[in-house]
Amino acid sequence: MLLETLAVCVLILPFSISSAWGLRRDVQRTWYLSILALGPVVDAWLVWYFLTWLEIGFFATWGCTLSAGIISSIFLQPLFSPRRLVVFRLSWQQVKRRPRQAALMMAGLLVASSIITSSLVVGDSLDATLSKEVEAVYGETDLLIFQKDRRTGFSFDMDQNLTTSFGQSLLATGLADDWSHGIDTTATLTRADGLALPAAGWYAYPGWQGVAINQVASDDLELDVGDSIEVSWYSYTDDGKLLRNSENLTIDSVIPMDGRGAMSGTKSPALFTSLELSQQLQSKLWQVNMLRVSLADDLVASETIPEIKILFDYLIDYETSGYEINQDESAISISSTIGLGRLDSNFMESWDENSTSILNGGTAMEVLQVPLKQIEQGAKIISLPDDRIDEILVTDDGDWYVSGGAVSYQIDRGGSSHGWEVPDGGLIHDVTLLKDSLLIAHSDGLVEIPKNKNVDLTHHIEGDEILIAAFLSQGLPDLPSTIFSMDYLQVEGVDWIAVKHLTGTEVHRYVAGEWVLYPVSGEWLEFSDELLIGSPDGWVNSSGVTSPAGWSAMRNGYLSNEGTLYSFDGQTTELSQFNEKCDQRVFAYDGDILCSTAGGVLIDNGGDLSPRLPVTVDIGGFGVMPQLLLATDGPLSPSKGDILISSRLSELNQSDSVLINGLIPWAYGDTLPLLLEIEGNMSSLDAPGLDELESIIIGFVNLSDGEILASASEGERSILVISDGNVSAVESWLDDISGVDSMNLKIVAAKENALASAQEGAGVLSAMFLVFGAFTIGAGILLVLTIVMMLAESRRADEAIIRAVGLKRSDMRALAMMEGTMTSSAASVLGGAFGLFLAWIISLAFSSVFASAGADGISFSFSLDSMLIGMSCGFLIAIFTLWLTAFWTSRLNIVQALRNLSPMRNRGIPWWLILLLIVFLGGGILSGLTIFTIDSSSSLRFAVWHIMASMIIIGVVPLFTYVLPHLKGWQIRNSGRNTMAAMGICLALWALLPDSIAPVDSGVQPDEISFAVLGMIQVFAGVMILSGIAPRVASWVVGRSFFTKKFGPVVKVSLAHPSSSPLKTAVVMGMFSLTVFSVIVLAGYSVQFEEHSSGFVEDASGEFEILLSSSRQVPLELSSDPAEWGLEEASSDDIDAVGRVNRAVVWVDDGDDSIGYVLRGVDSGFIEHGGIPLEDWDKSLGATQEEAWKSIDSDPNIVFVDSSFALIDPNTGRSIAGMNLPIGKSISLIDISNPGNTREVVVGGILSESSQLFSQGIWMNGEIVDEQYGGVVTRIYVSHDSEVSSSELSESLSKDLASEGVHTMIIEDEILLILGLIFAILSIFQAYLALGLIVGIAGIGVVTYRSVSERSGEIGMLRALGFRKRMVMGGMILEVSWTSLLGMLNGAVVALAFHLALYRTFWEDQGVELILPWFEVISIILGGWALVLISTWLPVSKATKITPSEALSSID
Repeated sequence: MLLETLAVCVLILPFSISSAWGLRRDVQRTWYLSILALGPVVDAWLVWYFLTWLEIGFFATWGCTLSAGIISSIFLQPLFSPRRLVVFRLSWQQVKRRPRQAALMMAGLLVASSIITSSLVVGDSLDATLSKEVEAVYGETDLLIFQKDRRTGFSFDMDQNLTTSFGQSLLATGLADDWSHGIDTTATLTRADGLALPAAGWYAYPGWQGVAINQVASDDLELDVGDSIEVSWYSYTDDGKLLRNSENLTIDSVIPMDGRGAMSGTKSPALFTSLELSQQLQSKLWQVNMLRVSLADDLVASETIPEIKILFDYLIDYETSGYEINQDESAISISSTIGLGRLDSNFMESWDENSTSILNGGTAMEVLQVPLKQIEQGAKIISLPDDRIDEILVTDDGDWYVSGGAVSYQIDRGGSSHGWEVPDGGLIHDVTLLKDSLLIAHSDGLVEIPKNKNVDLTHHIEGDEILIAAFLSQGLPDLPSTIFSMDYLQVEGVDWIAVKHLTGTEVHRYVAGEWVLYPVSGEWLEFSDELLIGSPDGWVNSSGVTSPAGWSAMRNGYLSNEGTLYSFDGQTTELSQFNEKCDQRVFAYDGDILCSTAGGVLIDNGGDLSPRLPVTVDIGGFGVMPQLLLATDGPLSPSKGDILISSRLSELNQSDSVLINGLIPWAYGDTLPLLLEIEGNMSSLDAPGLDELESIIIGFVNLSDGEILASASEGERSILVISDGNVSAVESWLDDISGVDSMNLKIVAAKENALASAQEGAGVLSAMFLVFGAFTIGAGILLVLTIVMMLAESRRADEAIIRAVGLKRSDMRALAMMEGTMTSSAASVLGGAFGLFLAWIISLAFSSVFASAGADGISFSFSLDSMLIGMSCGFLIAIFTLWLTAFWTSRLNIVQALRNLSPMRNRGIPWWLILLLIVFLGGGILSGLTIFTIDSSSSLRFAVWHIMASMIIIGVVPLFTYVLPHLKGWQIRNSGRNTMAAMGICLALWALLPDSIAPVDSGVQPDEISFAVLGMIQVFAGVMILSGIAPRVASWVVGRSFFTKKFGPVVKVSLAHPSSSPLKTAVVMGMFSLTVFSVIVLAGYSVQFEEHSSGFVEDASGEFEILLSSSRQVPLELSSDPAEWGLEEASSDDIDAVGRVNRAVVWVDDGDDSIGYVLRGVDSGFIEHGGIPLEDWDKSLGATQEEAWKSIDSDPNIVFVDSSFALIDPNTGRSIAGMNLPIGKSISLIDISNPGNTREVVVGGILSESSQLFSQGIWMNGEIVDEQYGGVVTRIYVSHDSEVSSSELSESLSKDLASEGVHTMIIEDEILLILGLIFAILSIFQAYLALGLIVGIAGIGVVTYRSVSERSGEIGMLRALGFRKRMVMGGMILEVSWTSLLGMLNGAVVALAFHLALYRTFWEDQGVELILPWFEVISIILGGWALVLISTWLPVSKATKITPSEALSSID
């Protein structure tokens, strides 16, 4: 309170002390002076205290405090000074006796308070409207606590017990009054007949019963209690796949749109179920994804969050954070179970800081697991379906590898491979090699796997167990129930099967329509000139010839003995010796030997050995994992660029290098392998436990290489292994670092943030109206000056009499201030009321605009703060204006005034001129110094620079044009006018200088504020020039013989009065100039934007007409073929092109900075239809836009960026997006959830300018966005035949696809709707600015009315001299037109120059054509002139009715 009291003293004491000092000789007692000095301070402090107690806002409180102090300072004077009592009575009598003059003064003074009040109340209305929505959505909820995956947009699930402990702890500590946890998600609601709502909020919390929908959903779907509704939603499976689920539910209740019914918004549909039902349907038992907290009444959410974080950090242990500790004898391993199972760099940094105390003499090793996609040395090594291969089938094009439950095919023995696995862990019973495929009989059917992986599988039979890989029309013979394997063969049209079962083996053949048991048994069949039947013990042919006894037999007619491979076809043929690592279970031979080994397959090409390993390996309790490398920081780590290989890769040529692809980079689309040199074998290392690792990993690499192969960010690890460590110390440390941050738990002050955003939006809207209203306020101030000058002129004789009876100049100033305070106080109150009316009109206008777009309007509302700010600021502006004019009006020569003589100019230099020059020069210097206190990147420096220059010009020019001539005694006519004109010319010339000369950081560009300041300066510069030059022009015009002959003396007489009152004329011109300038500038911006936006539809749509859209939570599951969409209302034949666009979020890094941004991927359909327009592109990509788009399809590292990366923000000198990305710039796209996953791309083009509004994002190949960044389809562009109606097709598609979560819109309609809203809002602002023009017209009407009254004698004399009524009327109209038209033309010329400057700064570089608002200029000038003539018609008509006798009698 002490600080505020001092502030009150600082504000009020200058006024009160100065008034007390002025009355020091007029008070009867000295202590009266103390009351005069301190009384206003006490009054102001009481007002401040009272308003603070009422919790009124800062600006309202201090505005009223200052106003109260000024009023008290003025009206305490009559209580203690007899002279001031006389003055007070005179001022009161002035107001009572001349109510018209008082009303006229109040009319001018209320402009400021009404404009300020209306601007603030418009903001109040918007704030109230938005705040009402916020209150409806959040209710008593202050905080939302959740975990969210930024990549997918889905919330992570949290354990219900954990959130319960959170909530109970918040209650126990008194931080919260209530809490609740539940599941928030998005669902599609579909009626039985297919009518659907694509996206509705789905909420489930404890205590809710059954199934309910809110009133909006009920109205939209026309459903009620008892009706059935299909609910569809998306969720991620354990393997990261997005799965659509649906369930039919019966509605138990319909909830009104208040309370929980408005949780999605007051106009949005929503579904509400019990938490148990939601958990059951979404397979989230004992899981929730949202915790809602209502804080204690006296707590502020944002200020409470740090305290809540501390509390939660205490509750969260290392297991909750996802850390896992495993102990094996003396070794302790720490790992993470979240995401990719990585320990992030923050964890490792904490480890580095605490490792010494935790280890306590032990050792530690950092390990990074590197899952592999491929190893290549002459051939691709990882190609098998399993490490145990049961059969190898060799073909001319490649090799088939068959295991117990999967197969794989490798092209050309060393090329790429692809595979297939029996679903649900089933088994393969039999395979048959076909020409271009492999037929497989398995536990769930019969499937044909093609060699070409791009060809779809053929499921011949599904859902039944098939034992024979053949298309048999007959059934199978009676077989035992337990069968281990079967083998099928067709020989010369006869079907044969060999069966191995629990009791032995048997062979059957199908002859004469039945299966016949063959006398020879076996488990394999082969044909080589004749039938061969085999088993591990040997082979026998149909002639009874058997293979050598004691030799091992294998499938496909192979035998082995003492390291040599043989074939058998009735005769034994030696093929080749085989490597000792062959386990003699499976062989294939075609010149090369292919044999099974303990770890896979070995290929022997004449002594050149090449292993084949399975894609995955079963690691006991850890399950099935891909082949792994380990990267460590200890003695096991090889040098960078080297690899230590396991025994399973020992057959590789160790003098040659290997190419390795990591699985994670490969999954993200990065197929570039890493080249490593083989340093040696793992067996060369002397470390315990390596034998166990041999079966799990296939090598060691350096950590830096491991980070590349694992797409890991720097410092990221998989496991931390501690030897001889203390488990308790490790657990304690992990608990210490576990908490809100390690869980990535978000604690959001949702309600407070939403209300703050509402207030910010309301503040922006108020600020815009205040900025536009400032021109009207300026016009109002000029109107007040005009009225004051007129009243001062009309009261000269009265005031001269008052002065003659003994009152001083200070008393005259006090008289003006007391009268002004009375009128200003009343005007501020009336202005506040009128401001409310204006705000109500504006709210109605906004409501009408928003209603046309199907949205709610602004609900009219106002606050006491806004009223008090408007009234107090209006009062302060008015009283300051009157205080300044009081100094001028008090300069009265008594004799001249009593004799009704025109005031004579003083020969000397007036003191007030010297004071003004000092003020302007000092202000200019201070402004110049202020520049150095403003941030170097702020364009505000330009505005201050122009203010500085203008003030110095105004302060310096009079020294040479007025002061110096008077000091030298030079006889210069009209030095005052000359000075005004000289200042105006200098200011105008200053505006023409280029901005490049401004010494305010070359990297910064002037912004709209700078231009606005310069524009207003130029308006007044024009007024100054006109005030100085116009009289001379008028004299020249009058002197022309043409005018003299045509109009006689009318022209000369009519222009004489404006010429003789240059100050009054300048003020009136200023009113018109200022308002016309502001209206034309905004009109110019509107027409320029209208021209600029004319291509927005094409820019956003290209050759497409309809857009199907959704969100990441409800992605589009529609193929690129409309025929597969299941359309009923619409016809797929009407659609001639479809372009699918998927969406992801990435970090964009240009080497200097990084920002989060939307990544969009396009498919071939989008590209083939021409994409969307480009503003510019690298011409090496193609001569046309179509060719440029096709380059994205062929080159996955080319991207197109929206225009926000190219359009420069003049405030910062950088692009609107915050990052400049010119064509040819290389950037990195970084996975937002895994920074190690990056891709280097090059900017190949920039989308059309409107893309920043309607097509925001970085656009590239859709496969990359999908595979590398997890993108999902959220947009589908649709094009149709020209004969098809867009509206009809859109409506039909909406009916068909809404149940799939699809929003359908016509692109052109949506963009035109948005543009229509923009133009309508601009029209509202133009109408608001037009208030200033109305003020100006009212001002000219007042001037004319008073002029007629004041000059009735002159008019009568003119009539007596022969002027007819028509000549009087013509002269008055010419006088009015001269002043108003010059003012309007000045404003129009400056506005056009301003518009041109804006164009060159903001539009020209964008290739926009310059559009000058000629129609608006002409309309405003002619319309304004017509209104001026209408407003002055009555007083002008009155002037014509004055007779000479009336005029001469009034003079007497």
